[in-house]
Amino acid sequence: MEVRKVMRLGMSSLVVSVPKEWADKYKLDQESRLVLIPQSDGSIALYPQTVPREKPRTITLKTKPTDPPGLLEERMVAAYLTDYDEIHIQSEGVISSEQRDRLRANLRLLTGYQIMESSSSHLLILNVARVSEMDVERALYRAHTIATSMLKDSLKSLQNRDANMARTVNGLEEDVNQFYFLVNKQLRRALLDPNVMSRINITAIDALNFSMVLHAIHTAAEASKAIANAVLTLGDHDCPEDILKLALRNGQFATSIFEDAAKAFLTRNDVLANEIINKGGTCPPMRQQAERLMERHLVTICEDMLPSLTPESCALFGTRQVALTVLEQVFQSNSQIAVAAATIAERAIWRSLETNQTPIKITKPKAKGKRKPKIKKKT
Repeated sequence: MEVRKVMRLGMSSLVVSVPKEWADKYKLDQESRLVLIPQSDGSIALYPQTVPREKPRTITLKTKPTDPPGLLEERMVAAYLTDYDEIHIQSEGVISSEQRDRLRANLRLLTGYQIMESSSSHLLILNVARVSEMDVERALYRAHTIATSMLKDSLKSLQNRDANMARTVNGLEEDVNQFYFLVNKQLRRALLDPNVMSRINITAIDALNFSMVLHAIHTAAEASKAIANAVLTLGDHDCPEDILKLALRNGQFATSIFEDAAKAFLTRNDVLANEIINKGGTCPPMRQQAERLMERHLVTICEDMLPSLTPESCALFGTRQVALTVLEQVFQSNSQIAVAAATIAERAIWRSLETNQTPIKITKPKAKGKRKPKIKKKT
């Protein structure tokens, strides 16, 4: 941080000098023109009107056969989020086919990145579609829309025991992940570069709010996938209807407040957001009711088994146990969705206050002590 003094130039102009390192970096001289954009927090964003084109940012990720699984893939994602244009992957040995498959799977989530060169020990990944002016709010809305459709379809697959629909839900998570990484990359880029922040018209506080909401959407999508996987695990097993109906009602409630939470955030509606936070407390009692029902079903099954311990009765116990375990996973996922909705609603309230904030008037305190008497001039 550097503090500079404001100086007067002429009768009405005030000037302040810029740091020499910054001026040298952007090749500024006495003929250069600067753009000044007042910010909502009272600060001013200052950047050159014509920014010199930067050289492509390049990074080399070195790997060796003894590295733990997943390390290289995580480094590649970090390079993407840091907005490198070229990612060179250099291995001391041969890059295995399994490792290449994992890299390609991760690249599908990193929009715009593509393998351009490949050899037994080297890969070159280029950013072929640089994104610098993406509408973050619109991208966030699209991610939320996909996550909401995942929630609804996962509950339909549970209600109808539809394995094909459950598999479709699993596939949609990849689309949410693409938005998750793309928006996070843009937010990081905006925080590092005031030019980008100005072009996409967000503030640093906006970036923090968007990041938290995006994480909540990602959590809800993962919870939907868990419900879909529970449906696949359940298969044709017999399922207690009373607990199933309660689970579906619980899931529909969580989905509705998740939808309203995004609406509150995008419209800055703090009243709706507060209603969502208050409603969120309904989910835990529904789960507690389900747990009591589960206990009763287990007790009933055990009582039916005790008189005659036959293979058939043991199979019945195992079937019901699978169903109850699956339904417990559904309730846990519904709770995660409700928490995600509350997180988004909380950010909606914060955002409404940040947007409508009025400047505070500062008045100078009156000097304490006796006032000096006025001296009458002699006429």
